[in-house]
Formats: sequence, structure tokens, C-alpha cells
Amino acid sequence: MRETPVHRTALEIRESVARGTSSAQQMVAERLKLIGVVESEINAIAALREDGAEADALRVDGDPRLQKGPLAGVPVVVKDVHEVAGLPFANGSRAMQGYTPEFDTEVVSRLKEAGAIILGSTVMPEFGLQARTENALHGSTRNPRNLEFGPAGSSGGAAAAVAAEMAPLALAGDGAGSGRAPAAACGIVGLKPTRGRIPWGPSAYEHWAGLVTSSPMARTVRDAALMLDVIAGPMSGEPYGLPRQPEGSFLAACDRPPEKLRIAYTFTPPHGSLDPSIRETVRSALSVFEDLPHTLTEAAPDLGGMLDPFLSIMAGNVAALVRGIPPSRLDRVEPTSLDIAMHGERMTSADYCSAVTACRTLAARVLRFWDEEKYDVLITPTIARPPYRVDEGPSGEGFLERWREFADMLAFGYPFNMTGQPAMSIPCGVDDNGVPVGLQLVGRPGDEGVLFGLAAQLEGLCPEQAAPSWPYASGN
Repeated sequence: MRETPVHRTALEIRESVARGTSSAQQMVAERLKLIGVVESEINAIAALREDGAEADALRVDGDPRLQKGPLAGVPVVVKDVHEVAGLPFANGSRAMQGYTPEFDTEVVSRLKEAGAIILGSTVMPEFGLQARTENALHGSTRNPRNLEFGPAGSSGGAAAAVAAEMAPLALAGDGAGSGRAPAAACGIVGLKPTRGRIPWGPSAYEHWAGLVTSSPMARTVRDAALMLDVIAGPMSGEPYGLPRQPEGSFLAACDRPPEKLRIAYTFTPPHGSLDPSIRETVRSALSVFEDLPHTLTEAAPDLGGMLDPFLSIMAGNVAALVRGIPPSRLDRVEPTSLDIAMHGERMTSADYCSAVTACRTLAARVLRFWDEEKYDVLITPTIARPPYRVDEGPSGEGFLERWREFADMLAFGYPFNMTGQPAMSIPCGVDDNGVPVGLQLVGRPGDEGVLFGLAAQLEGLCPEQAAPSWPYASGN
């Protein structure tokens, strides 16, 4: 494999820029060059910020303070759900096409202040409403690890961009396992942090009653921790705000391997079935625990009954979103999104409040598993079935039929959006199609440090699976 800046991790880039052996301009030029080669085949980028990225790189190289920043010169892509000043923003929809914000979201501001360079935004399904990545505005995104498959969704463009080494970091989003699922399908690390760990403002201070969170993505566990250190922390007006890591940094937690954890694991989804190839890949990965001090027990909380409240919360919020679109542009909204919005419009306010109440009640039941059974971490497969092939999707016609199929794929994912717990997907192998498989770690609320410590420990035992590359980036 060639030694080029393309293969450097975020940590390696920042150290190189801080020492002066590389420049931010060089880091950006290398990634933009690679994007020019591979983007036509992957289709991960929604809008490229070439001039802005080059200007920001020049600013970093000329500012000694930024050169010492935690993300000095590190290229980053952001899902098309986060506003970036001067970058077209569409939320994956033709109905919002033509809008260019004049402000940065709080997390984007934090990335820039840390010295990161925003390269552009990434493709997502319209409004993030599918477990695959395609829309009428940009078309379909392909999985760099197997171009016959998509990268799952809804953060598939972000995951594909990181897997294809277009950027070492991505700022994604996770509302139903929709950050972790693409991370798993593309063989990278994806974190859904504790609710409130990362703010959404200033354009919106929560999404889907707090079920949706920003989601850091990286090729390595340590890079994901580094990114979380930069973007974590509350902002004024944020309803669930949590402090940064209470004891040291998340990156430092990667260097503190947990001595002994009580770990539960399960291969039984709350509905649907688990693909046999995924089951065996994850089961094989669990063999590394034979050489670790942790106790591993087959056990799990009751995740049943959570889907209907989840779908009601989704539908109500989509209805509110679509109400904000001018009537003259409604014909640009995709039929499947309108179907969800109409379902939400038929709900009453009492229906929505009942769904939120059920969500909180069921979440409390799940969380008692950690408190009463004294487990530290739950391990599951990240997704229950492989991602869809390109241009394939669910067979159902209506919202509920389509989303029950999506939910069968995300059966180990969306329950932890409802509980607000931190959950991380790390690579653990490939399935029979050569598509990566993810292993999910779920911790107590606020326990991202525990997850990073364990994930780094597991990554160290399986380094060949920690940062998969692909032919374009390696020069093969």
C-alpha cells in the first residue's frame, strides 16, 4: 500500500500538521484529488466545498493556534442534515433544493475551531427516512466494499465517504440506528452518543422528540473518540445537554482498557430474524473474549413493543416538517415521504403524546436491565440483515409496511435511540457477500468512555478489521 496522506488517520494528520511536516493544504488537496477519482462510482457527496475547504486550509496553515488544534488540518464531511455556511443544504430533498445557509450549526463551528476542514456534505435519503441511501435529487450511493450493494442508511453517504477514504471523519446522524447501520455496512466505526451529548442547534434543538442524535464516524475507534471530544458538550437552549466526558477525554478512555466488565450478548432481535451469515460473523468475533478478563453471558433486555411508538413519533415529526414546505414545492417531495407525513397528519395530538409517553416508559424498562442485572455492556449485531443492493428496497407499498421491513433490519438499533443510551458499531468481519458486518456495543447512559475503552481493546485484537481500505485508495 502506498504511503500517502490519504491513508493517515485523523490523529496522524493533526500530529503531522502540528509538527509542520505536512500542511492542511496538502491534506485537503490529497482528499479532493481522490474524490475526483472515485466519486462518480460511489456517489457519496451531495455538495462539494472545494473553494471553501482550500480557503480554510490556508487559514489553518497561517494560524499557529489552529495548527495546534485537536483536528488541525483534518478533512471532514458532514451529512446533508447539518448546516454549513455557504454550502448548499437540501436535507436530501428536491423540495429544499436551492437553499444555502449563512451560518454553521454549533457542531460544525466546533469542528472548524478545532482546525478541521469541511470538504462538503454527503448524500442521504430524503429527510433521512429510509434505511438505504438514495433520493430523487442525487440518486443511489454505492458501498465501497462491494459496489453491488448500497451502504444502508440513512447516513450512507457519510459512511461510504469515510470507507472510501474521502475523509477520515464524518459528522452523520442516527435516528433509528441510521448512523450505526451504514457504519457497519461499510466497515467503519460509528457512534450514537448518549442523548444530549452533542447539540443540534441553532436551527433545531431536537429532532423526533430527542430520538435523533449527531453521529461521529471514523475508520478507527481512537479517531471517533477524538471527534467526540471536539463536538461534545451542551449549548444554550439545548434541552438534554450533557457535559463533556466527566473524567478526562474520550480519547484518553481508549488508553484505559477496562479491567473486568460484565457483558451480556444476544442474537435475538425483538422482531424479524437475524441473517445467518451475520450471526456467524459476530459469534466468531466474540471468540476474542476468551483472552480477555471480562465475563460474557447470553442475556438481553426486553426490546419488544417499541416499534409502534417509534413509528408514531417519526410520522408526527415528518408531518410537522412537511407542513413547513411551501405548497408550491410539495410536488417535489418524494411520494414515500408524503405517505409518512399523511400518516402523521391523521394522528391526533393525544396519539402523539401517548407515543412519547410509551417511548419513555418502555425505555425505562430497558434501562432497568443495566441497573438490576448489573451488566456494563450489551453486545448485539449492529444490523440484522445485509444492506439492500443498489436500487433495491423494501417491498411494501405504504409507510407502515415499508418501515416494518426497514425496522427488521434496524431491530437492534432503534430501541437505543428510544432509551437514549450510547451505542457503537465496530467492524468485526464480512458476510458471505463480502459486505462488512458490525458488532454493536451498548452502554449505560453517559458511559461512552466505557464503550471507547472496550472498543479500543477489541480493535487492538483485530487490527486487520479496524480500518479496511479498498483498491482506489491503496493504488492497487
